[in-house]
Amino acid sequence: MTALVIERPPELNGAGYCRPNPQQLHALLNAAPEGTPWVIDTETTGLEVRGPGAKDTAVWIGLLPLNGSIAVILDRGIFDLVRDRIAELQLIGHNVRFDLHALDFHPKKPPIDTMAAPYFGNMAASKSLDFLAAKRGYPKLATPHELKTGQIEKLPFETLAAYLADDVLFTERLYREQEKFIRHFKLEDDFALERAVFNMEQRGVILDEQRLRAARNLAKTDIAAAKLRLTSMGFPATANIDSPTQIAAWLIENGRRLPLTPSGKPKCDKFVLQDLADKGDTFAEVLINYRRLTKLDSAFLSKLPEHARNGRIYPSINTMLTRTGRFSYSDPNLQQIPKGRNLPLAKEIRQCLTGEGGVSVADYSQVELRVAAALSKEPVLLEAFAAGRDVHREVAAKMLGKSPDQVSDVERFGAKAVNFGILNGMGASRLAVELKSSVAHAAGFLEEYRSAMPALTQWMFDLWERAETDRIAYTCSGRTRIFGEGESTRPAVSVLVQGTAAELMRAAIVFADESRLRPILAVHDELVIEGQGHERELAEAMRYAAESRFPEALYGVSFPADGFSALTWGG
Repeated sequence: MTALVIERPPELNGAGYCRPNPQQLHALLNAAPEGTPWVIDTETTGLEVRGPGAKDTAVWIGLLPLNGSIAVILDRGIFDLVRDRIAELQLIGHNVRFDLHALDFHPKKPPIDTMAAPYFGNMAASKSLDFLAAKRGYPKLATPHELKTGQIEKLPFETLAAYLADDVLFTERLYREQEKFIRHFKLEDDFALERAVFNMEQRGVILDEQRLRAARNLAKTDIAAAKLRLTSMGFPATANIDSPTQIAAWLIENGRRLPLTPSGKPKCDKFVLQDLADKGDTFAEVLINYRRLTKLDSAFLSKLPEHARNGRIYPSINTMLTRTGRFSYSDPNLQQIPKGRNLPLAKEIRQCLTGEGGVSVADYSQVELRVAAALSKEPVLLEAFAAGRDVHREVAAKMLGKSPDQVSDVERFGAKAVNFGILNGMGASRLAVELKSSVAHAAGFLEEYRSAMPALTQWMFDLWERAETDRIAYTCSGRTRIFGEGESTRPAVSVLVQGTAAELMRAAIVFADESRLRPILAVHDELVIEGQGHERELAEAMRYAAESRFPEALYGVSFPADGFSALTWGG
């Protein structure tokens, strides 16, 4: 066997890299003590790496044993020769799910992601390697221009190898810093989630393009009809109906009074239009519908086919991005599709997204309100949930001094609006829009709510007071949001409630995946799996996962999930 050559570029500060042949690589892997974790990183042709047949792929791979100083640089051909051996290792990476996609690689153990600890420690902070290196004063090598522009083939090997070695060297250092933190906060749950989400992204979502085309044709007809109706009511056919400025000018010319922005310009957003519509303004009502239709058309009906590959969409599921711990989606953002209870076209779009053999769906019942009930120990909420009664009607009855059967649907709706909105810091102005009332009436309604729910109210004010003092908020797991200088701490309640609810969904995804239920989408409180007829099984798995996650903190509240068939998906 030829001697292994080790290169030590000066920019690696005494560390180095080698480029072994297959025999040398096996020797290096076997020389490491059994159980040694290895850091992995990839350099790819681009960023579109999710799913079978992805546009981009990994062409160079870096490996480094824990506590090592010599990075192993492999081309894709050599990696593929030993992938079964590497699949046995405990791997560590930074945004490692990307690397797994780029390699189409399924290691046997959930890899450790060094992004998880920074995200757990502060959901509002950056988690990039460059940011974390700069924060530590680590002289990290700058990303070569060729990698930024997708021209990896033009990058000299020596430059690429040094950059890739630097990445794995810093990631190894980062992990050693994090080891105690990872053990203390039991971030193994996050690593299991990353593997489950990797499987979701690999499965993708089937797009029924024929049904989508039919929905788009229907949308075009409805958009044209709405536009024609607006012009029939006097809006000039030569004007731009999609221009808020021109719409606002026309409304003022035709006798509407619009509120002004701080700079003195007339406002014409959805809240202003909804206020006009609630007062009987037919033009505003038709315009709202027109805008909804055009938004669905531009964001989904015309865009979803652009993201499809061989009849499937492989969206990116962002598990470490939002400031409350909830997921987000990109390429495309499937979470933005509204549920469609009042918009048939939205329901139709959801029906175009399916899985192998159809789908089964379940969603958590009022999960955030249940979290708040458990944490605040609010008797009204606890008793309603324990008895299986209508919690919104019970709250309205308590507010108004009535028995639940005397509460009207309007009164129940008001209590429901506050139940959900107050946890997200909703004030009187926003509630007035929901209630279609004056701000004064909404303010009075909020006061009645607070008086009827003293435990919940005091709990929220205590949270806000602590957040204002400490500039920190936590979820039940200890996941943290640090508020910056001058930043409002009003989201502190949302961090705890939304973040904890999100962690229940994280647990549900892992449990569903490990139970071979094959999840493909997680849309807020809904989990979608492949195959019809598994609604009850999925709902039970979600309930079990949630009630097992924080049994002490959420004691006394159940977390049921409601299953529903593919026929009502999106309804």
